[in-house]
Amino acid sequence: MNYIAHLHIADITNTSFVGNLVADFGLQPEVDSELYRGWVLHQMVDSLVDHHAASIEYRQIERKGRRRFSGIVQDIFMDYWLVQHWSRFSDESFQSFSEKAVTSLSADLRMCPPRLHSMVESLVEYNWLPNLGTIEGIEKAIRSIQRRWRHGHHLSPFLDDIHAELAYVEPVFLSLYPEVLEASVRFQMGVKKTQT
Repeated sequence: MNYIAHLHIADITNTSFVGNLVADFGLQPEVDSELYRGWVLHQMVDSLVDHHAASIEYRQIERKGRRRFSGIVQDIFMDYWLVQHWSRFSDESFQSFSEKAVTSLSADLRMCPPRLHSMVESLVEYNWLPNLGTIEGIEKAIRSIQRRWRHGHHLSPFLDDIHAELAYVEPVFLSLYPEVLEASVRFQMGVKKTQT
């Protein structure tokens, strides 16, 4: 899952928006910090997605020289499909949710490690979260990864076949995301029970 999904999960489980993103930025919060529950939830979600039969099937589609990188683009494409199918998973408009997420992240900027801090500042300045629901936005996200990552050139074929790749991911998303939401709510309820 990518940014939008993790922020949506933070919202429905009433956990920290920053905590649900911080795992992607190389930080494990202190166990007693308010970020920790979000961090643990993020790890659980990523593990569930990585080991889900629909994800495994997607990653095993025959792709010359790029199969091992398919999980990276799957996360980005899943955010695209979450925006497209937003009304199935939320009564709140995506625009309203996006504004709430950015406001929450901005309010907790002091808790962000440097790379996440920079990302949140960029999000505030350019409001690019809704762009992840557009073809142009996901192309830009993949190109951004290509620039920052030494193996980024391996992602070019996914851009060349972006419409086919997106079509592969839609049924994966629709199969997987409801299960992720259910597991996230159960996980959060279990955490609350152990704290009382």
